Amino acid sequence: MEGNNSASYAGIGGVGSNIWPLTGPEVVSRVKLKELRVRTNGPGLYNLAVHILALAVTASLIYLSSGNLWLQIPAMLLYGTVIVLMFAPLHECSHGTAFRSRWLNHLVGFTIGAITMRPFLYFKYRHAAHHTYTQHDERDPDIVPFPTSLREYFSMILGASFWPKLVGTLVRGSTGRYTEEEQTFLPDSVRGQVSLEIRLLVLLYIAIAAASIYFGSMIALTYWFIPRVIGEPVLRAIRMAEHTGADESPDLLANTRTTLVNPVLRQLYWNMPFHAEHHLASSVPFHALGRLHDHVEPHLKHVSKGYIQVHREILGEVMRLRREARPAA
Repeated sequence: MEGNNSASYAGIGGVGSNIWPLTGPEVVSRVKLKELRVRTNGPGLYNLAVHILALAVTASLIYLSSGNLWLQIPAMLLYGTVIVLMFAPLHECSHGTAFRSRWLNHLVGFTIGAITMRPFLYFKYRHAAHHTYTQHDERDPDIVPFPTSLREYFSMILGASFWPKLVGTLVRGSTGRYTEEEQTFLPDSVRGQVSLEIRLLVLLYIAIAAASIYFGSMIALTYWFIPRVIGEPVLRAIRMAEHTGADESPDLLANTRTTLVNPVLRQLYWNMPFHAEHHLASSVPFHALGRLHDHVEPHLKHVSKGYIQVHREILGEVMRLRREARPAA
């Protein structure tokens, strides 16, 4: 995974490749970076406990609203939002920065991967390519093209392409037949491990489905699958805000957006709204991103005051493009 033309963790950011030489991390001095890169288990364990508590509380709302769909559906949406926000600790574990202990990063990463149906190892290597080629229109596997119509915008929010991609990942991973794009970020040496994890996950999901049918149980649907699915648009909206509309260039100060949010969302999303800071120095743990933000904010091109503002701007641009595309009367 080392080398200029292969996907690799950018580490302190700015490594990139000859093809896409990332710039921007030079605004953070090595002394400051060393201060911020300190990893401990405490903040990760605290955040994990808060997230589990939030899951328990919102799951209780589903239980208490049983028999009343008008209350149960909102409860499921709330619970599903907490589930999909577990993407943040999964992401942090893939960088090895959620905890100091490597085994703890792996344990939590694999567990959340199973719950959210995102294979941890597959995500880890795909995400490495995203960091190496951030906003490269051909090599960034997670680039989100700017929507050119309202239909495209809402398709993105609803995950119209996300779910087929996820199912495709599970199918290809189970058979070991990866696409050419996937082969660029999955080295030969790890494909066996990646496929093994995916096969185990698929067997687990089949076992849960079979047990649910056999016992006539709705537990898995009510407390896992349906909330997981209906919560995904919230995560789609958050992830769109990270890069969509930012520069499609290797400048990390301009190709990623930081969104300032309320303390509750910042807590449940493990400081990931400080996204430009994360791309500038991906080895800095989530709990230090706020301090990094204070240090680099004057250099950032895209800092928004909330996700509503981001999507208002995206929709405004979509409408402008739509008007320009209309033939003159």
